[in-house]
Amino acid sequence: MAYHIPYLTEAVRASDPSPFVNYVLWVKELFKGLNFPDEALPVMLACMRDVIKEIFPGEVSAMTAEYIGAALLKADQSFEKQISFIPDEAPHAELAKTYLNLLLQGKRPEAAECIMNAVKQGVSIKDIYLYVFQASQYEIGRLWHGKKVSVAQEHYCSAATERIMSQLYARIFGTERRGRTYVGACVGGELHQIGSRMVADFFEMDGWDTYYMGANTPTPGILQAISEHNADILGISLSMSFHRSTLENLIQSVRKSEHAEKLKIIAGGYSFIADPNLWKAVGADGSADNAEQAVILANRLADGKE
Repeated sequence: MAYHIPYLTEAVRASDPSPFVNYVLWVKELFKGLNFPDEALPVMLACMRDVIKEIFPGEVSAMTAEYIGAALLKADQSFEKQISFIPDEAPHAELAKTYLNLLLQGKRPEAAECIMNAVKQGVSIKDIYLYVFQASQYEIGRLWHGKKVSVAQEHYCSAATERIMSQLYARIFGTERRGRTYVGACVGGELHQIGSRMVADFFEMDGWDTYYMGANTPTPGILQAISEHNADILGISLSMSFHRSTLENLIQSVRKSEHAEKLKIIAGGYSFIADPNLWKAVGADGSADNAEQAVILANRLADGKE
């Protein structure tokens, strides 16, 4: 319930049921993996709706009832089976599967060696990031969601991947510079940083000067970095949609800053994959599904072509 309420609150605040509906679909699969009975989620949400009706004014309770009803209806109709993020036909699928299996066995040195050997054999670092690191991270999340791997395994795999990424930096930071600057961070409260870090590395590979601040970056720190580094592009990551209002407030603050005219804002992360039009609602200049697309979009924005 402590998770349900922030998602519902954010949906009501934004007058948009989609964050809550998408969250409920996610919870449905989670409960299935936990072997909860089918009626557990509908009963939970119905109880929440009834209590809100008792406590809050009519307008609020009516909106929450509408959103809970929409989520329940969607969950009842949805029978979509989750499929692997590493399908056999994907580029470098065998490499990605080998890498993931080594990490799940706790064999980080062997996983690192697997990656280094692939790079020596001619696999580009961009392909390693997109088709091995990103795909395996999504797959680990899917496996955790279905309770096929533990929280400890999920954390280990993420930490190992970040460490292996750092071993590639000597090859990443040697690119000729473009004379443009990218500032990247996760919005305040957001702890999922590996995707944002991958995006910053892609900007480095494209010749941008980057200033990456990582997870849970407060708004004042982001504003200071934009000013100090005279940023051309700000990249913000948002995975958990209940941080949406924090992102909106950040973007409003950036638009009021002295660099507003020059700076363009790209927003990304799981929330934007679940809702492709979310970037417009929060006031960003664009969004991308992966790091490669983010760089392409950033160059177009910086050139005034978007």
